[in-house]
Amino acid sequence: MAMEGSMLHLKTGFPLGLAWVVMACGGDPAHSVPASGGAGQSGANTAGTAGSVAASGAGGAAGSGGGQSGASGSAGSAGTGAVGGTANVGKCAPPADVFSPIMKLTETGCVDPINPSKPTATAFSYEVNSPLWSDLAEKTRAFVLPAGAKIHVRNCTATPADCPNGAADEGRWDFPVGSVMIKTFAFDTKLVETRLFMHVDATNWVGYSYQWDEAQKEATLVSSDGVSVMFNTGTRTVSWHYPSQMDCTNCHNAAGGSTIGPETAQMNRSVAATNQIDKLATLGLFETPPAKPYKAALVAPYAVGGAPAGGTTEQRARSYLHANCGFCHRTGGNYPNFDFRYDTAFKDMNICNADAKKGAIPNAPGKTQILVPGKETDSVLWLRMNEADPMKGRMPQVASFVVDPDATKVVGDWIKALPAACP
Repeated sequence: MAMEGSMLHLKTGFPLGLAWVVMACGGDPAHSVPASGGAGQSGANTAGTAGSVAASGAGGAAGSGGGQSGASGSAGSAGTGAVGGTANVGKCAPPADVFSPIMKLTETGCVDPINPSKPTATAFSYEVNSPLWSDLAEKTRAFVLPAGAKIHVRNCTATPADCPNGAADEGRWDFPVGSVMIKTFAFDTKLVETRLFMHVDATNWVGYSYQWDEAQKEATLVSSDGVSVMFNTGTRTVSWHYPSQMDCTNCHNAAGGSTIGPETAQMNRSVAATNQIDKLATLGLFETPPAKPYKAALVAPYAVGGAPAGGTTEQRARSYLHANCGFCHRTGGNYPNFDFRYDTAFKDMNICNADAKKGAIPNAPGKTQILVPGKETDSVLWLRMNEADPMKGRMPQVASFVVDPDATKVVGDWIKALPAACP
């Protein structure tokens, strides 16, 4: 199916070829958009159920029951299951037609109209303790919630159904329908890309990549095929890769939390002398705020953004693996044979002297075990991190083309310090 722009769509609830296809990255609760034309709820919507995900409720989502309109949205058309209504220009919400995304970033409503390098004033800017490696890019992060909607924080003890893949998912955050995650990438403060990741309905997220112009005044939707460029910062030239439609499903999967970054252990961090979770709780943005004391913060795996590394070598290595690998390599994930989540006990990670399913990599023939205690150069885990070419076995296999030397050192030091006998 031909797609306009860079539609990066995952977690589809539709059969392949019916309405949407599985692509990859990149109102208040009454305005949620159900999947597959389900707005009707047995044919009798409550007010706004079929409304648009926009905070204002403008535009309606079609549903099987042809339900009542949202706050200002039109009634859904029977049975189409499509997101309809206005174009949602300027609302920082999923577009009315996800196959025809807004072409200019400044028209999405997700950035400041006066200074488009910054997110809209309705966004909550945040930082994480253990950031995802993005080939040395500088990053800013923010999110926008629909009016009245709240974040659900998983509590494995109180609500076991929150954690079908085990207690290691304690403190994961689930964002409501209509939420938009905003991430901007730069080198030497010069903007190169902004990604919008949008929660369309109960089972679907969609994302779009925007390429910044030389004047730094506007960013334009990237081709659905992605693109690679040589980016001049004014002081150096760097290689940058905008994701294609198929690049992100391996990362933004449902088991990994879809949004990947925001969780209690990542967000338990003071910014401008205020704990981010405290601030969100004061703003009333949680269904139920995380209980105090908050889950322990992930340590910085190495000095990041002026912040020093923390904790032990093991904590630093496990923090890095959790943030950069644990959304795929985990129970219930795309690669569930081993588990890199931070709270998983080492003996339960299934990596010590375990055979890698993908076997050896071209530059290290004969090395086939995921982790060999005391020997990082015999460990496929370390070898894949130390390989730059995705075609030769690099991990992560998408969205990164540059080795992270600080990470290979801390993970290597951890492996070298492990006792020879597996637990």
